[in-house]
Amino acid sequence: MKDVPDIAPEIRGLLEEIVANPRSAIRLAPRRALSTWFDTGETARASDIAHTKAERHLVEAHREQLAALLCEASWISYWKAPVLAYRPVGPDGNLYHPTEREPDWGRRATRQVNASRGSDGVELLRQCLEGIEPQRGGNLGRASLALVPRDLTRFYIALAVPWNKPRVAIALLGRFARQARPVTTRLEAMLSLAARTCSLGLLEVARDVYREAASVAQESPCARLCAFNLSCIVGEEREIVWDAHELAQVAHPEDPRAAEVLGILREWRTSRSESEREALTMTARKLSGRLPEIATAVCQEHE
Repeated sequence: MKDVPDIAPEIRGLLEEIVANPRSAIRLAPRRALSTWFDTGETARASDIAHTKAERHLVEAHREQLAALLCEASWISYWKAPVLAYRPVGPDGNLYHPTEREPDWGRRATRQVNASRGSDGVELLRQCLEGIEPQRGGNLGRASLALVPRDLTRFYIALAVPWNKPRVAIALLGRFARQARPVTTRLEAMLSLAARTCSLGLLEVARDVYREAASVAQESPCARLCAFNLSCIVGEEREIVWDAHELAQVAHPEDPRAAEVLGILREWRTSRSESEREALTMTARKLSGRLPEIATAVCQEHE
């Protein structure tokens, strides 16, 4: 028997609903015609498949828009109460706080709610118009994922998992992080996977994940900064020097992204054990004068 291809649970559920309906055009389509929809890249026309309610729901124009708004609301919800999170970089190259986008999101969401009455996800969207609540990112993300499966949405769902449940987050991230699309989502998912791994005390494993993340987007300093930071705790001088020089290729102390991550590392350090803080201090004093400028800046945070 041929291997059955993996199908996202959200798509499988919708397809099962469609196939179970005797009025479904997909169910009545000849095998050869159905094959062309999937094998040639040809796009099925809405009039070909939208005979039943479920089929119409599958191809409605507002489905993508609702999913995108719910996904964005999940992101904003997380940033109402972030944990050890560094601000993203906007299109203008400056750092920004995602909650600043809530007013614009509200205007777009209002228009969509008015245009999509009775559709799945609209009620949850309407509830957010009075203000997106913190700690609601998981529900909003799952609602979005039920409409349109996207790796970005899966990442936001994992991001919303409480910090005291790292294994749950790791299980979610482990399913897609290394293959996530686009590359920006893969980087963020890998960084989150590394952070959650670190929270379990698996510092060397977390460092390897940070290094792997750095290879995904070599111009981003966050992964290199975090890998170097963990090498300083582990205390292997050869690894510290290697990570320091890799870091120096992508960041300098005046880089606002580096400054943002340094602030997060400063906060993170307060949560570590006394022995780990002592290891950081000893490493900083021993190597700070022998390392590139950006690595020295990290060490100075630990002195």
